[in-house]
Amino acid sequence: MSEGLIIGYDLTRYYCRVSYFKEGEEEPVDVLFSDEKNPYLIQNSICRRKGTNEWLVGRSAYETALLGQGSIVDKLLLLVERKDYSTFDGELLSAGEIFRHFLDETLKRVYQETGEKGIRHIIFTVQELDAIVLDTIIEACKELGIERNAVRIISHTESFLFYALSRKQEFRNNLSVLFDFTGDGLNYYELEIVRGMQPNAAVARRKFLEEGFSVDIMNSPMGHRMADSILTSCTQRILDKKLVSICLLSGNGMDDCQTWGTNFLRTLCARRRVFFVENVFAKGAVYAAVDALRQESAYPFRILCEGRIRVDISTEIFTGLSQQTVFLARAGENWYDTKAEFDVIPDDMTKMLLKVKKLGDRTGVVAEVPLTDILKGRANKTTRIGVQLRFTSENVFTVTLEDKGFGEFYPASGRKVYRTFPVE
Repeated sequence: MSEGLIIGYDLTRYYCRVSYFKEGEEEPVDVLFSDEKNPYLIQNSICRRKGTNEWLVGRSAYETALLGQGSIVDKLLLLVERKDYSTFDGELLSAGEIFRHFLDETLKRVYQETGEKGIRHIIFTVQELDAIVLDTIIEACKELGIERNAVRIISHTESFLFYALSRKQEFRNNLSVLFDFTGDGLNYYELEIVRGMQPNAAVARRKFLEEGFSVDIMNSPMGHRMADSILTSCTQRILDKKLVSICLLSGNGMDDCQTWGTNFLRTLCARRRVFFVENVFAKGAVYAAVDALRQESAYPFRILCEGRIRVDISTEIFTGLSQQTVFLARAGENWYDTKAEFDVIPDDMTKMLLKVKKLGDRTGVVAEVPLTDILKGRANKTTRIGVQLRFTSENVFTVTLEDKGFGEFYPASGRKVYRTFPVE
């Protein structure tokens, strides 16, 4: 690998974890943030010391605020999701500005530990790909001088997928699963290799389990017994009759589970290989980043999971006398980065037809965008139309058609047509 850090940055509502690639190490290295019980975890809290421009994060932020030496923002990601503001020493700052300072301080810790400052590639991983959060991360990186093409954002599901794919190839014969127990609750992840396609597909899914069940109950013997009972029940229900090659456990809620979770582990370990993984999502993001930098992926699969689109979108056009299929989006692409833009000249058309086809389907469905308003008052083949396709989430895409005119005799009218389509 060439110079520059390759970083995986796990960002949740309550904390962040960071890992990085180091030549010669079997696994990504976790960044050490403190000497506490969970040294690789830093709370999403930030404080500015009064009368200065010194920013502190995590435990240092709490200590400074408790001494009355500064104002603190806790659970920073919630502030970002609401596009809210907070006041520091009389100065009102947006959530985006505050997040930029938090990111700057946490990356300084990475630079300090590695002795290296440049970033070759950084992948942030979040549980859900909220557009506001994604925009905030991208803008913060830009302001910190990190190039846009060096930044990606993926879901926790995709991070788990890449971590599981990085294991021994023999583990791909059956399911790979993960139980993640944190302040966000209990989540179950599952990876399946679907064969018989070209190429084969790696399909990962996430399921949120047990509403109201969180690490908050883990501070008493009664809470430990309840956790053991709930996890045992979930394991029996979810994994019944499933063939599992490898099972992973992660999250601060799983700490010391060999002590309090005897029934859970007894059920889980029956004919299964079980491992506890620290920082599974940050590590998975590093594996994804390393793979993205290769000329050819080490994993010959179509990736399908949360954050990736599930359909091919195409249209038919003529170039000269031949008809061609043009793909505007392909199943497995990251929805946030999937964009298509081109111009067409309609020939005896009243609508534009887009074929939307799920991977594995034979036919698909047709999405129609009317052209009558744009072509009003124009002779045939005298209008150049700009076509733009964007995804607003992995399940919704929009199409915009714009009249771009046709030379000086048919100037652009500015007329536009917008259509939004759900992906069923």
